[in-house]
Amino acid sequence: MTNLELAWALTEMGDLLELKGEEPFKVRAYHRAARALENLEEEAASLYARGALEEIPGVGKNLAKKIAELLTTGRSTFLENLRREIPPGLREMLAIPGLGCRSVRQIHQGLGITTLEELERAAREKRIRTLPGLGSKTELAILQGIEMLKEVREQVPLGIARPLALLFQDQLLNIPGVEKVAVAGSVRRGCEMVGDIDLVVAVRPGNQVAEVMGHCPQVKEVLAREPDRLSLRTVLGVKVEIIMVPPGEFAATVFYATGSKGHRKGLLRLALARGLKAADIGLITPRWLAEEEAVKGEAVPGLEKGEEIRENREIEAEPAGSIAGEAAFYHRLGLPYIVPELREDRGEIEAALKGELPRLITVEDIRGDLHMHSRYSDGVETIAATAAAARRRGYRYLAITDHSRSLVVARGLSVEQVKAQREEIARLNDELEDITILAGIEVDILADGSLDYEDEILKEFDLVIASVHTGFRQEEGQIMARLEAALRHPYVDILGHPTGRMLGRRRPYAVDVARIIELAAETGTILEINASPDRLDLNDTAVRLAKEYGVSIAINTDAHDPGRLADMEYGVLTARRGWLEPENVVNTWGLERLLARLKRNREKGGK
Repeated sequence: MTNLELAWALTEMGDLLELKGEEPFKVRAYHRAARALENLEEEAASLYARGALEEIPGVGKNLAKKIAELLTTGRSTFLENLRREIPPGLREMLAIPGLGCRSVRQIHQGLGITTLEELERAAREKRIRTLPGLGSKTELAILQGIEMLKEVREQVPLGIARPLALLFQDQLLNIPGVEKVAVAGSVRRGCEMVGDIDLVVAVRPGNQVAEVMGHCPQVKEVLAREPDRLSLRTVLGVKVEIIMVPPGEFAATVFYATGSKGHRKGLLRLALARGLKAADIGLITPRWLAEEEAVKGEAVPGLEKGEEIRENREIEAEPAGSIAGEAAFYHRLGLPYIVPELREDRGEIEAALKGELPRLITVEDIRGDLHMHSRYSDGVETIAATAAAARRRGYRYLAITDHSRSLVVARGLSVEQVKAQREEIARLNDELEDITILAGIEVDILADGSLDYEDEILKEFDLVIASVHTGFRQEEGQIMARLEAALRHPYVDILGHPTGRMLGRRRPYAVDVARIIELAAETGTILEINASPDRLDLNDTAVRLAKEYGVSIAINTDAHDPGRLADMEYGVLTARRGWLEPENVVNTWGLERLLARLKRNREKGGK
């Protein structure tokens, strides 16, 4: 089993123990070990082989035995017993925003409810409010949450799909008869929610793809098996489509399977307007030829009737990271290469025709992370360890932005702790070379629109992020008043995760995103792309609108442990889908320019 599978198993054990009513310290032990496994660089199987499982942080003798059983047998007697003891529907209920283990256990014990269907019926019949401490608001939240789960049941966040896709890619490459493998579809385009994972595999005759992948431990069932296609469903419920083609059709099939459908059709319309067929461009697979027939006679986007298509004089070489041969398909149309993140039929072909494609931001452009948490609040590492991890990534600066005092659940900082933290940061900055730590804060925007610290305290921070963490159910007028107050505040530099959404788990609060962008443009407040794959907030369409308004963006990980610094790639994917260039993102700038951009420093440093 992979580290990810082991982490999933331990997480489920912890959840089921909590639903059972076990002591909190025991539950935390399983969840802590699961997080350690997710971030482990070495495979646990290698540690087991040399008797070193207890070297994993948070893993003692008892957990090591459970991990060893999973590694050697692919199953856990302890987990199977828990599953028999706890109805599976109870764990499904935990996906409902705001419904924790205590409430689920109370509902189960008080009403005998064991499934989401029973829970929904009880909420509609107003039976939940009969239980102590659970009122009409809880019923409404349950109904809203179940409705949300129904909407996203067929999709999963990119943060789940992409690691799975890469895992399957690695596994496929080790199967006899496989020459090349590429991730395609919405995962390759960086879409925030993914319906299925598409993988294109170049195979030789006699390959063993279907036989091996049918027994993969991540696979729950084989949905379809055909000579050139294998459809699977994973234990997480994610559908995986494996397309098998001869090596000569690999590039064209990857190009097709990457999509989007609108982008493909736009290219074919352009080809036909030039008197070319799909085969003339090199798109010779049956899928392309069938789609070509569907677009004949349609207008070409960005091309007036009777206007000739201009040759693009600046055709770049094959871009790094592209599928070999993909750029040639564009070049034969006189277009520059269009990266997968832009292939959404949102004007990218028109921009390419005019030579106006953006020079998109890359992970290599990022010079620092401006939203990170340490042990002072709910992070797992010291400031020094966090700074060392940032330095290893080549960053020149980072901001420690622990939670403010009102967020008790996240151990928000008192005024005294703020002072102690600032002193530690000053000491570390004297000791460290090549990287600067900014003393920041993630201050709560309270229910009345005020901030969690007084101005005299806020003005002393190097950087202030303002975020909503409570009061999600307020009406739009109340939410917008809170956000506008924060955006207009003289010491608020960044609005954190502006819509409050959690992908697949929590809808955005009632917020007018376009108005937020207008206010940010007016006040000069930076908007955040929160790169946590659970959030990706702002989304790509809002990011593109912000760019049009001239609003500066910060791409931050909101990392609570150094391992999550790698989530920056998800934020950059969102930025690229929003057409952002390095200049649009403040943490691609040098430190001096960044500091001059912050509100408290503008009079000294300029905008």
